Amino acid sequence: MSNQNTSGKSRVQTALLAAIAGLLALDVGDRYFGGTDTEATTAARVIPVSYQPEVPALTNPIDQRRQMISELKDIDRKLTQIDDRLKGRLRVEVTNFPAPKAEGKE
Repeated sequence: MSNQNTSGKSRVQTALLAAIAGLLALDVGDRYFGGTDTEATTAARVIPVSYQPEVPALTNPIDQRRQMISELKDIDRKLTQIDDRLKGRLRVEVTNFPAPKAEGKE
């Protein structure tokens, strides 16, 4: 009896793994034996210190806090108005109410 699996699926997997291993070996060999100048390629990937990404319009934290305080005051004013309306008398009108069912008939 043989312990080797001879199914078609395992042969395909073995072939794919061998192909991947071969490609990885080629890549490592290319990098090790100097297919390209590694210093030039790594220098191209480094972002210079002078690079500054675009900054949003509000970069000053003082201005941001002033704007947040202004918005909070506006929200507080609106909530006070709603609270004042709710403290007074409310008039509720029902404009669409279903007709009541007659008692005893279901």
